[in-house]
Amino acid sequence: MPITLNLNDELAQQAEQYARQQGRSLTALVEDYLRQVTTQPISPKPLAPPVEELYGILSLPADFDYKTQRDEPAS
Repeated sequence: MPITLNLNDELAQQAEQYARQQGRSLTALVEDYLRQVTTQPISPKPLAPPVEELYGILSLPADFDYKTQRDEPAS
């Protein structure tokens, strides 16, 4: 399926040059990259240490609905 990508001119030139240095076409490089990123499982980003320390210290009722709580004015 043909697609069109709009790239910054400088980036497009650098990518084409890189592809030539690798002895490949730009299309092949893009296809390989997309194949690689779409087959890897998505892993969550690690939490920052201060957030990691706080993670799990709160327990909320099972029926807690943050959406209704966030819309109510603070008392």
